[in-house]
Amino acid sequence: MPDVIEFVDGNTDTVLRRIPFEQVPAPNREVYLRGGVMVPTPEEADEIVPIARVVRLLVDETGAPMDEDRASRAIIREFDAAGMLLRETLQVRNRP
Repeated sequence: MPDVIEFVDGNTDTVLRRIPFEQVPAPNREVYLRGGVMVPTPEEADEIVPIARVVRLLVDETGAPMDEDRASRAIIREFDAAGMLLRETLQVRNRP
């Protein structure tokens, strides 16, 4: 288990903050797997993998990196301590 989780700006590769592992809610600090497939709860899991690094990359509709004011999407990638991608989430930004 990592001591901290690093939160990184994927556009600049800058570490924005490090939060102690235990201060992050369990569903946001661990990925639950059963037979190598993600499951929603720790009770269903046969493996719990801690998250060590969270990278947020801002992009446009084509997936090209973009500054925050013009980005239409955020790709959130969560990695274990060895650098293996555990989970990826696409957030679509709601613009007026």
